[in-house]
Amino acid sequence: MNALLLPGNSSRHGEWIEKLKTALLPYLDDVKTQHYRHWQSGEERADINHEITVAKQQTDGFEPYVVVAKSIGTVIAVKATAEQVLHPEKLILLGIPVNGGAQAELFRQWLRLVNAPVIIIQNTSDPLGSFDQVKTAFEGASDNLSFVELPGDTHDYLDFATIAKLI
Repeated sequence: MNALLLPGNSSRHGEWIEKLKTALLPYLDDVKTQHYRHWQSGEERADINHEITVAKQQTDGFEPYVVVAKSIGTVIAVKATAEQVLHPEKLILLGIPVNGGAQAELFRQWLRLVNAPVIIIQNTSDPLGSFDQVKTAFEGASDNLSFVELPGDTHDYLDFATIAKLI
């Protein structure tokens, strides 16, 4: 099994995604990471459609694979999978930003179109969306959806061992 890792919006996630990659490599055949274009251009936000195109290029001939995505990466992963641009065996979503500008209803509609299993990992008190907020927003959106609550009051997701177990 392979994995594509899609980080959060901030360039500080470049380091986080490489640490996650290192933690996952012993359990997988190959791991690819995506470093967003706006990290170099100085723009404030990721261009979701551009990053979907890059993700597709990264996964061509990379199957089977799972997608592990954090924050804005969850939007990229779910939208691309719903639109059948990506074809992961599973989606593992960390820190869905329901309080950070993500459009919950649109995200819910995309989840309905995803046929692969989806595991949502959310910190209990994540400031961009608590576990309870995320579960309330998306519960019932898909029969393939499950939730994992991790203790924490940050938008950081550093429990790489739990992430690896869920792959």
